[in-house]
Amino acid sequence: MPDSDAIAAGALVGNLLLVRARAGQVGAWVGKGLVAAHVTPLGDWTAVTPARVQANTAPPYDDARTTLAARPVSTALRPAIGFFVHGRRGIVVVQPQGWRAVKRWLVWTPEDGPVRAPRLANARPADLAAVAGIGASGIPAVVAAVKSAHAAPIPWLAGLHAALHLPGQSLLTEPGSPRGALVEPSPKRVAAFDHLAREEAAHRAEVVDEPQNPGEQQ
Repeated sequence: MPDSDAIAAGALVGNLLLVRARAGQVGAWVGKGLVAAHVTPLGDWTAVTPARVQANTAPPYDDARTTLAARPVSTALRPAIGFFVHGRRGIVVVQPQGWRAVKRWLVWTPEDGPVRAPRLANARPADLAAVAGIGASGIPAVVAAVKSAHAAPIPWLAGLHAALHLPGQSLLTEPGSPRGALVEPSPKRVAAFDHLAREEAAHRAEVVDEPQNPGEQQ
């Protein structure tokens, strides 16, 4: 039988958030979130990698990868760039500097290559290059990596990561790569989030079940 720890580690490969801030600052930010994660210093960058497949929150908000990808990075900690696997899709999330900066997404599938994500701002190669700090001269290599064909998302993410000259590729591709300190989220924050989620779910259920007024019926 396969080792359960190995299966869990393999499931977390392909999930890497890079934040251009000190590890202590990033660790404090992780502790205020919903996902247990390893915080690994990498020079000017700090890597955040989920420690478990599940977030500490209750379903349906318990997927660690989705929760980490969707979480805004504090203005003081940006820029940040994340590389994530979601099913057969590869997802890159860029969060530039500036308090009014727009969070952008690049979504890729083996069948179609880069695709536009509904209701999300699209990330262009120039956006990725700017966040990575490689300058305009590096954009052609980023364009080639974005358009490259692969049978699965992790090789595509690894190629794009390499084109951006970012650190920590072993954290993206190797389940046994050494990782930094484990930071657990605050139980109080997790409980508060779960409470709010339950209240919102109950409100939506009430709205759906609420009978129409006679005057509103067709």
